[in-house]
Amino acid sequence: MSNTADGSSLKPATPGLPIRGFEYFSVSFGSVSANIMEQINDSIISAQIDYSMDAVTELTLKIIDRDYDAYRYAEGTNQTKISTGFAASNYFSIARDVTYVTKTIQSTELVEGSKVKVSLITLLMEVADVSCSQENSVSTIWTIKCRTKACQQMKRDKTPGSISGNGTAYVQAVAKKFGLKFVGEPTTKSKKITKASGEKEADSVWDVIQNLAQAANFKCFESDGTLYFASMKWLMYKWGSEALSYNHEVKIDQKLVKKKVTRRYVPIMPGPYGRDFPAMKMPNMKKSDNTPMEAQGDAQIERTNGVALRPGMTVFIGGIPTFTGYYLITAVNFEERSPNPVGISFATPERKPKEKILNLPVGPLYANTLDAIGPDVIAPYIRSQISSTYQGRQPPQ
Repeated sequence: MSNTADGSSLKPATPGLPIRGFEYFSVSFGSVSANIMEQINDSIISAQIDYSMDAVTELTLKIIDRDYDAYRYAEGTNQTKISTGFAASNYFSIARDVTYVTKTIQSTELVEGSKVKVSLITLLMEVADVSCSQENSVSTIWTIKCRTKACQQMKRDKTPGSISGNGTAYVQAVAKKFGLKFVGEPTTKSKKITKASGEKEADSVWDVIQNLAQAANFKCFESDGTLYFASMKWLMYKWGSEALSYNHEVKIDQKLVKKKVTRRYVPIMPGPYGRDFPAMKMPNMKKSDNTPMEAQGDAQIERTNGVALRPGMTVFIGGIPTFTGYYLITAVNFEERSPNPVGISFATPERKPKEKILNLPVGPLYANTLDAIGPDVIAPYIRSQISSTYQGRQPPQ
């Protein structure tokens, strides 16, 4: 699923599946360049991870900083101020390095004959948003939003012209420069760079690749250190826990040729076939007429394997008449260190503007009121409930 520098497609390689049924959580703050990172798991009271096809990976932490309260109460007094708290030590400064151990497998190794050593991907993030409040507790609670550092750096880099290439090759070069893996669909669209003019700010690298994605009707998003640049239709069937292979006839050079096709997907359906990813309740589904997304929905998945789901995966929704079929996951969110289920959103691939959309037929026309007079209804006449002071033939004005 990756591409060469000139944008030509290589043999598709299925992305690795995140780990399933394994709970491990670790977050550290500090400086990667100075090799100083400190784990503060004991002070984190909640952690929410959000993946989206319209954004970058975001980790929201609620952190209790007990030493900060002692520091705050000492203000304006002769008491010695404690400066060992997280806030006082600049742990929560904007752009501070944060590492988060994801649920995605980097490698596996058989050890001791019957055990498997699993190495998980550690994602480099940075503090992007900070707020604090006392909320319902005695100590101050800091809410820290962390986002993938590479993407935050792209948003700050105002020299997109320094990266060569066009179309997919340009986005691949961007991913390489900022240390991300890359999965992309070929496109020859040319990048457009707006320079600073008057009060208008110059485009960043992130702006350029997002504008390029919009021009090609692609999605450009990051998940667990991989930058994805492709249309929803291209991503369909390329990533999932199950695989279905069959022969399919395609037209090549005006000739029908049988080609082996493999569909990868995650089954979310009632019965034994959906036991690996059971929905906690029936998914919410919606379908509308003449919309870019033909159908969409969301579901709560049992977390044992649900933490393995990611945007870009294909899911098969079964057991719901009218909605049974394949969908692409657009968002995933779950809490760390919690038994709560995993929330996912999904949709059918977005239809391109040039693609012919089969609209519903107009159908036969009717006199929709059917009977202008209406049916005869016999109702009791209750004089005591009817009163009027107006005796004229016309209604009062």
